[in-house]
Amino acid sequence: MPVFPKSSKQLKRKIHPLPPAQHSNGAIGFQSHTHPGQSVQHKSLWTTGLGTSATQDTLPMEQLMGTTANGNGQQAEVRPINLLEQQDVPRAEPASAPEPNLTPSLQKLNCSSDAIQCTLVNIPQSQALLKQVKLPLGLICRPFKDSREPPLLIPDVPPQCPSCQTYINPFVTFTDQRHWKCNSCFSLNEVPGNFLFDTMTGSPSNPYNRPELQHAAVEFLVPMEYQAGQLRPVTYLFVFDVSDCALETGYLGIVCKILLQNIDRLPGDSQTRIGFITFSSTVNVFQLHNSLFRPRMMVMADTDDIFVPNENEMLVNLQQSRQLIISLLEELPGMFRDTQKKACAFGPALQLAQKVLTCCGGRVSAFLTQLPNTGCGSLQLREDPGDCTLGAKHLGSAMNFYKVLALEFCGQQTGVDLFLLSQQYTDLASIACLSRYTCGSMYYYPAFHHIHSSALVEKLHQEFQSYLTRSFGHEGMLRIRCTQGLIVDTFYGNSFLQSMQMLTVPCVYPQAEFAFQMLIDGAIAESSHVIFQCSLLYTSCQGERRVRIYTYCLPVVSSPADVYAGANVGIIVGFLSKMAVDRSVRQSLSSSRDELIKMLTDVLVAYRTSAGSPQHATLPIPNTLLQLPLYVLALLKQPAFHTGLTMTLDERIFRMSQLMEQPLSFVLQMVYPDLYRIDDYLNGETVDNQGSVETDTRPVKRPALIPLSAEGLTLAGAFLMDCGNALYLWVGRHCNTNFLIDVLGVTSYTSLPATVTLLPILESPASKQTHALLESLRKERIYYAPCFIIKDDSTSRSIFIQHLINDRTESAMSYYEFLLHLKEQV
Repeated sequence: MPVFPKSSKQLKRKIHPLPPAQHSNGAIGFQSHTHPGQSVQHKSLWTTGLGTSATQDTLPMEQLMGTTANGNGQQAEVRPINLLEQQDVPRAEPASAPEPNLTPSLQKLNCSSDAIQCTLVNIPQSQALLKQVKLPLGLICRPFKDSREPPLLIPDVPPQCPSCQTYINPFVTFTDQRHWKCNSCFSLNEVPGNFLFDTMTGSPSNPYNRPELQHAAVEFLVPMEYQAGQLRPVTYLFVFDVSDCALETGYLGIVCKILLQNIDRLPGDSQTRIGFITFSSTVNVFQLHNSLFRPRMMVMADTDDIFVPNENEMLVNLQQSRQLIISLLEELPGMFRDTQKKACAFGPALQLAQKVLTCCGGRVSAFLTQLPNTGCGSLQLREDPGDCTLGAKHLGSAMNFYKVLALEFCGQQTGVDLFLLSQQYTDLASIACLSRYTCGSMYYYPAFHHIHSSALVEKLHQEFQSYLTRSFGHEGMLRIRCTQGLIVDTFYGNSFLQSMQMLTVPCVYPQAEFAFQMLIDGAIAESSHVIFQCSLLYTSCQGERRVRIYTYCLPVVSSPADVYAGANVGIIVGFLSKMAVDRSVRQSLSSSRDELIKMLTDVLVAYRTSAGSPQHATLPIPNTLLQLPLYVLALLKQPAFHTGLTMTLDERIFRMSQLMEQPLSFVLQMVYPDLYRIDDYLNGETVDNQGSVETDTRPVKRPALIPLSAEGLTLAGAFLMDCGNALYLWVGRHCNTNFLIDVLGVTSYTSLPATVTLLPILESPASKQTHALLESLRKERIYYAPCFIIKDDSTSRSIFIQHLINDRTESAMSYYEFLLHLKEQV
């Protein structure tokens, strides 16, 4: 971990700390790393090929201040900004994404940024230019996202280039009436007959009127003759921990009740199948065939040589066996009530699930409450609270069992989702392989108890219900194709990189994101544009085999100024967070922290060298990257990477997992939270100028964002912080009495309990408006964000303070101290 020196210089701006607490009234109580098959060339997962030396040929300032045309034909100026002369911390609003340097007609044809985004929307013409600017070139794809512009369903299979299999798209060129030129491999291909003639009338037609050439986002049904075998029905397999530790948490009754309430809302059709497995010291399966009078349990006592029942005995049609399934879910919470078995045969239970689903694939929902300790996959305690280095021996998997099992699941198109409710160490670093390689999700509820952790109970209820009812595709294959000269170097996300351009995605959800780091391996200078094409082959829950295609076109540029003009700081930060997770797992937390600072220093040195600025007077950065130093500081303060925070190893692993698998908007929210003054908002004094957010059919106006600093806080106010995975409502001791009565349901600050984990639901307009705002902030998130009430004079205030990124803490620098440190490094 780098030691940040204290500067002897006086800061121009005084940072006011929070008022000291006077009382203590209680507290509120991974990623994809370098594995075989994940990194294509097994190179550094940092800005590969960007070089280590920032010394480049000096370019005149006029070139660095060049202009590029945006999608509206206007000029977007790229200008240097001296970070040390900034009067304000440069982030109250998130930076807007830059527009690529395309003509209006091409920009209109491009696919939505909801589906594909790039770190650089102006692509450097060579690897040398990419090295010069020191920025990563990466692509983020969301192929199943519910986009503002959904893909157009077309009736025919679009033509493909025979050489590279790229689908025809709006950005190809026609050399003559009968030939089109592929914009991926530049091969000449014949134009299909149905592009030249109207099949209904037989008259000639203009190929440019075809929907494939008018829309960059299309979808089509795969004809039966192209389908390999019979389509598989949606199959759900639930694996429940019923050991003594599990029953103590009380989770099983909650989960079974939610499943009962949503049994008819599970995505699927008349062929949907379902099955159940439980485990403790033994593994139990349930026969639910509709010919039976009541559910029948089979006990597998030999966990070393597990017996595999017939697939049709375990997996039954959901509609035909509905009454037996309901009976089982009603009986299951009390079925093991008297058990005193401490053993946990998690590995054998998953092995049985894998073998049962060998031929049909499906989705496994596995629940675990303790460290697996029986049979294959047994794990040992390896958490060392006194070890702050946290290298590969802690953050990496302890054994290959779960990774090998996950790859077997993936190979048979089975996704695994994990629900972890342990009150003690569970070794998430090893178990997380199951969701990581199968395109699954991981849900974590530390110290869960059905009575004593009301916030976690609410979180489980909301997340499990959303999980059961959200749409998804299964049996998926994702391909990335790009213009010749660009190659995929490294993949980040929850899936398995089967080949250089293809991912296996057993289950794909609307929130699923896949990140690819690119290299320029060849000359693309001869091209004025490059394309990235993402094609997802999947089966819908309605039993339709479909292909969804997105094509993204970006310009090729030759000057550093144009590259800087197209730098998308939000996507860059998303990539840096994934790279930092990967390096932490492969090496150590301190190594990833060092590399984050080195990357930022390289960018600053490269830009200052190119700009020809005096070597001692300024700390210039292009205006498009103005927020980058602040985001890097925020990453260093992230609990996933912060070595100065006290947290369990499992919790750190889960934080890393969130950074690696979650949508970019969620990641940025975690890295740099939003802060609002809520009491003024309810009085109608401050409203965000970005407008409103839709909740169901009602527009909800958001408060104005304020900087993450104690300077903006007052003891006479109440402030809401949105950290992505949690919401914190900080209440000052002199807060307005009307707010306390109408929103918190108390008459005075002193009567507010020290620990409040659920915001009360009241009949007052202010309470309804507050809950509507919270729901709008939680919208479209995989993880439910509970709202915790924090009093100014409680010990829980440290949770709130540690998220004030702009300020100094006992173990981390303020933003201005960080800039001074960067200046010394540069």
